[in-house]
Amino acid sequence: MKKSLFTITLLLLMTSAFCQNKLPFTKGINMLTYFESWNKGELPNLNKHEEADFACLKNMGVEVIRLPVHFENLMEPYATGKIYDIVFERLDKVCDWAEKYQIYLVIDNHSFNSEEEDNNPPSAQFYKEHLEAVWSQVAQRYKDRSQYIIYEIINEPKGKGDVASKWVKIQQGIIDLIRQYDPERDIVVTGADFSSIDTLVKMKPYKDPHLIYTFHFYEPFIFTHQGATWVGKEMIDLEGLPFPYDKNKLPELKGNTKGSWIQWQIENEYYQTGTEKFINSRIKKAADWAKKNKVRVWAGEMGAKTWIDSKYRLAWINATRTALVKNEIPYCSWGIDGSDGFLTSDKAGLIFPDDIDKEALEAYGFTMPDKKLSEKTRINITSQKPYLVYDGLLGKGCSKICWGNINEIRKDRSYDYCFSISYPGKQSGIKLNLPNKISGILGKDPQSFSISLSVKFTDKSQEFNLNLSDADEGAELPPWNITVKIKASDYKIGEWITVEIPFSRFTESGAWSEKANKWFESQGKYDWSRLCCIYFDFDDFDNKKADTIYIDDIVIKKM
Repeated sequence: MKKSLFTITLLLLMTSAFCQNKLPFTKGINMLTYFESWNKGELPNLNKHEEADFACLKNMGVEVIRLPVHFENLMEPYATGKIYDIVFERLDKVCDWAEKYQIYLVIDNHSFNSEEEDNNPPSAQFYKEHLEAVWSQVAQRYKDRSQYIIYEIINEPKGKGDVASKWVKIQQGIIDLIRQYDPERDIVVTGADFSSIDTLVKMKPYKDPHLIYTFHFYEPFIFTHQGATWVGKEMIDLEGLPFPYDKNKLPELKGNTKGSWIQWQIENEYYQTGTEKFINSRIKKAADWAKKNKVRVWAGEMGAKTWIDSKYRLAWINATRTALVKNEIPYCSWGIDGSDGFLTSDKAGLIFPDDIDKEALEAYGFTMPDKKLSEKTRINITSQKPYLVYDGLLGKGCSKICWGNINEIRKDRSYDYCFSISYPGKQSGIKLNLPNKISGILGKDPQSFSISLSVKFTDKSQEFNLNLSDADEGAELPPWNITVKIKASDYKIGEWITVEIPFSRFTESGAWSEKANKWFESQGKYDWSRLCCIYFDFDDFDNKKADTIYIDDIVIKKM
């Protein structure tokens, strides 16, 4: 009897030890451009997702969400100061939704992620100061949250500068800092040089049982990033590279790709690296290291570009997912949307879940969401529920481009964040791109809708054109505009006022096509089904305007 009890106890201990090396999730997604801001002080699209999206993701089989947060641009002073209150308020909601739907949430510090910072990274000392500032605040705020909340110290520590040589010590210091507030929270750690497998397997694990070791997987890089504009001029011209390798289907190299390092890799390595065998061997390398060191490992990013030939892209995704599952390594696809996600393309205007590419979704290991849950996420415009375009934050599915003397500022208590347009300035504008869904809604009966915005003029000389613009599809389908002029002389000066304009008041005003590089006079061809953006034109070529215009609370309403 005693021997039996001893055997059972030993088995339980062995099982417990084995389970400790397993993560409580197997697959998930990165939730992109939600808490990401590429400019200092500029708020990200914090309205991009809502609770219904989390219910949808859970139904699809998502077990973990990695949430990239550009903390460095969302602190005052930059990178080392206090995290903005509004960022924490929205992050609190995301934590609530994750816990409610029992989805693990990795708060990923995605700072220093620009091309410039990749090539010229901050010093190790600045990294240290930034990480101390971020994690002293985050750990104190979320220390009492459930174990569904996980911290990731930083995304892809740089392989240049003095960061790489000092990274192990810096990371240990941040682990110790977090443990002062949160002793048992899971923390994601990684090696330097962009979280590569090769750097990971050289690491000596830290003496902390609550760590998750991560790597990112985009191998072979020349396949997954072919055509990417941010990798270098040689990669831009590469297209049609097949996966798996097939000598008879290799593309004819052109432009900057000819004679480059990419050509060398294709001719000398790709016959080996462009195979399922190679992918499995690389992922097995990480798995073997984890087993040897009795630690948990996770592929925090994996994916291939949406513009790659779909048969090759799907073959790569399936091969990579299969290798990860075989080696018992959980993974996250790099995005729902974006260049590696599972929407139909990376173009602006697409939204989740309306524009899901079913084949890509299933290749990543997920299933289509329940129709009733999907319906709850969809954009609709009623008299009781207008569509929010901008209220200091962009509305769901919107993006923006600003030029000239345009800023986003905190002006007063009732309008914390708003656009400011300063004069003098010959050319200034705001382009608010709308989700494709909007044109479908408005196109059915455009005359029953209006646009409303809050404006504060500060000088009677001020005026601007408000345009609703079609998509630019070149000379055959120019971006026709319909326009209304809004003049300060029609309103009170120095006070916030609400301007509501029925769509019936807009008149066609021609089109400038960037693609055709040509101006088109009005032809009565405006097409509501091609509406893609709201465009504010503040041009002042005659230098007649003065002071500042403020704009906020832009909504589309059902009248």
